[in-house]
Amino acid sequence: MNKVFGIISDYILVKEDTIRWIVSYGYQEVGDDVNATWYELYFYKKQKSYISFQDVKNAIIDDIDNRTTSTIIDGFIWNNIPVWLSTENQFNFKAAYDLALQTNGASLPVTFKIGQTPKTYDEEGKEQGGEPIYHTFETLEDISDFYTKAFAYINKCLNEGWQKKDSIDWKPYEEVLKT
Repeated sequence: MNKVFGIISDYILVKEDTIRWIVSYGYQEVGDDVNATWYELYFYKKQKSYISFQDVKNAIIDDIDNRTTSTIIDGFIWNNIPVWLSTENQFNFKAAYDLALQTNGASLPVTFKIGQTPKTYDEEGKEQGGEPIYHTFETLEDISDFYTKAFAYINKCLNEGWQKKDSIDWKPYEEVLKT
């Protein structure tokens, strides 16, 4: 997948070059009547000599699902802290939250590595940052605030992904890919 910023006239649903099929989707005008953004997916001819409508539909849906998952995992910010919401972390946060609720906070405090500082590079190219960020949940209110905001963020991301998939007009792809 590749996000493209290009001239509106360059947007073509399905095209091919000498080595691949290029499928575009997610077209959005930038607002200047000249430029737009969209995503491109590539099918290499060595692996697939032709592409079908179902190939294209599956690839677009998979791409949206993958971008949604990526946004969930590394896009959540809580109290100015970037939080890593991997599936494992989501499970661990939920378990700690549920236990804290069931015990009326007696299971607290609990500490989690919730993220890491951004990686940067100094003038000599040496990596800086990437240090773990830990947070100790001391109170039921603290862990409840965290968990409810994380859950709301995940739900928002999932809804946006479903909306993107539901808004795709598949008819033009069917027309272009008739064989």
